[in-house]
Amino acid sequence: MNPTLKEIQNLKQQFSLTQKEAQQYYKIIQHRLNKEISAVEKLNLFKGKLILECGTGQGRFTQTLVKNLLRPDQALYSIDSTPAMIKNIRSRIKADNLHPLVADLWNLSFPDNYFDCLISHYTLHGLRSRNRNFLKPFKEMVRVLKPGASLIAMTFYYNKKENSSAYLYHRLIQLSYKDKGINFFGLKSPDVYKDFLKKAGLTNVHFKKIDFNSLKYPEKLKEKIQQTRLKDEKNLTNKIKSPKLRKEAEKVLRSFDGNPELKNQKMGPTLLLWGRK
Repeated sequence: MNPTLKEIQNLKQQFSLTQKEAQQYYKIIQHRLNKEISAVEKLNLFKGKLILECGTGQGRFTQTLVKNLLRPDQALYSIDSTPAMIKNIRSRIKADNLHPLVADLWNLSFPDNYFDCLISHYTLHGLRSRNRNFLKPFKEMVRVLKPGASLIAMTFYYNKKENSSAYLYHRLIQLSYKDKGINFFGLKSPDVYKDFLKKAGLTNVHFKKIDFNSLKYPEKLKEKIQQTRLKDEKNLTNKIKSPKLRKEAEKVLRSFDGNPELKNQKMGPTLLLWGRK
């Protein structure tokens, strides 16, 4: 099965969608990814021969990056800490200059001053550790860059008004990890991300928002996706063992479930950050 059809089938199953709705949702996701790629291209920083992608995840961004921005003379090393994600990338994307690898962002195996550019998509806010030294992965990312090389990152950020569903969902994630004794970096303000990147060794750090308000999002499709996510969030809350943390999670969940203003919001923006070593 080709990657596009497989992705549509996965969306159909994940959100209990009809074939038409799954195709609509795939187009929405792809439109968002294309707009993010376009924003990266306009920075004119995706240069050099060796590129590192940190946090490949399900590979949607990686696939769009390889198709639309990666040149034949560039090599992309795409890393993730989960072997299943890397296995998925290897089967999903066929490109000679793509090198998927299992790697730990807290302790990268690459030498100092190795890459010409680093790119990260929705990875920073998901950092987690049993200690609170969240500066370590930022330093590791900068360490492997050549002097003058660029770092480009996209992430969700803390803005309850602009990105309510992302904020509330990641707050629940944060509480569920806390229940297991794990610290979750979570959503931060643009200035916090900027400060971490500066402390890690980047200069000329900038950020901007990428908005998606023009995306057409059919109400019936939006409702189905929200219902699936709400179910997932309830399951997540029910798994929290600490009474205190579960009570807080239930409060967060109620604030979303009972508020039409939050449920019917537009797709939240992406925060784009960039700087040089």
